[in-house]
Amino acid sequence: MVRRILAVAALVLLAGCATNRAEVDVKPPGNTQTPAPNNGKKVYISAVDDRVFQIKPTSFDTPSLKYDEIDDKSITERAIARKRNNFNMAIGDVLLPEGRTVSELVGDAVATAYRQAGYEVVSAPGARDITEVKVQIIEFWSWYSAEGVLDKVLSNKSLLQIKAPGVPAHPIHTLVSEKVKVATDTDWKIITEAGLEAITQETLKQL
Repeated sequence: MVRRILAVAALVLLAGCATNRAEVDVKPPGNTQTPAPNNGKKVYISAVDDRVFQIKPTSFDTPSLKYDEIDDKSITERAIARKRNNFNMAIGDVLLPEGRTVSELVGDAVATAYRQAGYEVVSAPGARDITEVKVQIIEFWSWYSAEGVLDKVLSNKSLLQIKAPGVPAHPIHTLVSEKVKVATDTDWKIITEAGLEAITQETLKQL
């Protein structure tokens, strides 16, 4: 009996996260390299969150929330991950703090790429010499998968469509992963920030 109780306790510990909602303050990527010389062009970056959430997706890389929240924009615009235990049961989710949104973070990641490519990124559209760059967020999600009892993998993926006047729309697709022993709130922060940095680097390649 004692052995069975200890086994259950060990599984709870190995689940890697508590059965609740976590708020993680993810930071946008900064300038990680010397920017190119200013090219004289100004852009305004606008990002729209068009992710589709499901209640019980067949794949854990699909955004998911509880029944009454998949259509609640105040929740979905902040949601970045779903917690799961070793049996792949959903036991909580990970949100940005109130006032922060996925569209804001992804927009900042794209803006960083434009700055590094020599563009001036402005905070408001409308001026004649400013080009509006539209970012459609089709996918942006972090998730958990188990590789055996002790090894876990956290991943983040994104799929964006970037559109600018006079330039064909082009997709940005990223995928990053890392192994962890226990999935903590800090690990969710790290993998999601790595996903944002990947967006910056992939966008930069296309500028």
